[in-house]
Amino acid sequence: MEQRIYAAIDANLNRALEGVRVCEDVMRFCLRRTDLSTRLKDVRHRIAGAAKRFPSGMLLHGRDVEGDGQKYVDLGGEGTRNSLADLFSANIHRAMEAVRSLEEFGKLAVPGWDDNPFQNMRFSLYDIERDGMPFLKRRQKIDSFRRSLYAILDSSYVKRDDFDDAVTKMIRGGASVIHLRMKASGKGEILTAARDIATLCREGKVLFIVNDHVDIAVLAGADGVHLGLNDLRANEARKLIPPDMIIGITAYTAEDPARIESDGADYVAVGPVFDTVYNSASGPVTIKGTGVEVIYRARAAVSMPIVAIGGITPEGAGRAFSAGADSIAVASYLYNDNKIEENCRALAEAIEVGTKADE
Repeated sequence: MEQRIYAAIDANLNRALEGVRVCEDVMRFCLRRTDLSTRLKDVRHRIAGAAKRFPSGMLLHGRDVEGDGQKYVDLGGEGTRNSLADLFSANIHRAMEAVRSLEEFGKLAVPGWDDNPFQNMRFSLYDIERDGMPFLKRRQKIDSFRRSLYAILDSSYVKRDDFDDAVTKMIRGGASVIHLRMKASGKGEILTAARDIATLCREGKVLFIVNDHVDIAVLAGADGVHLGLNDLRANEARKLIPPDMIIGITAYTAEDPARIESDGADYVAVGPVFDTVYNSASGPVTIKGTGVEVIYRARAAVSMPIVAIGGITPEGAGRAFSAGADSIAVASYLYNDNKIEENCRALAEAIEVGTKADE
């Protein structure tokens, strides 16, 4: 029986060390979060230190790789990892479970072990998961901007009663991000609409961004907020939102993108790239495009995702991506001939064609 107890301890020491090391590498190499990677390294060293309190000979004697019939048995999902968040979650939970097992089997291996160290290690892992997962979820959201269609649901084009139908069509048409813009509405009306749209976007597995209002974005459970020239700067808005929420900022000058990135925003919108018509409160306003040069300049200045906006059609999408855009934000084109789904699909197909051409 003693040999089998040490077999369980040996297996879980290995599982705990391996799981923590994977999480440490995610934070160190992928997120560059030295604070979290250092905390994980500390836990890993504490596990290794505690392992020395078990007789090494008994651990090796208990190891039975050949006789372990479950070593290659993987449950559904174990063979794949869909994101860094998925990778981190699987391994932090593997480590937690292993440490809990060590805490319990340690009581049998070392009777009267009053200072069993594994309980504190388990609590440390709980804290690290709490602090680390929001950053991974935020990174996952940022990564979804790659070659994406950023659809703007604008109340100047769509009646409030038609919002849900428009969102459904955008999702079916291939939008990856949906941005709510209600410039002429009160906050109460915007919040009601935002909550409805947030639900649809979660069900459709697309990101939902609220324009201008940090408070509404938080209350509605949106994935992010988009701010303009007269709104809060990113470093101030960050203090008010959950850590997994993303912030986008509109650039108005050639110098803005670098400042926006240094303030801690997650993406920047640049444009107008092409000539466009904006439905203002006083009527349609034609805005002259600045050309794809605005994208080239932003790409040279920042590493964050760039969202190109302004007069973009399926024909212009390729030019925007070739200039360095990560995503195209579209409003007016979506509503041509009241064919939201078809217009979204045309843009999504243009993005897919351009992606394949670049591969």
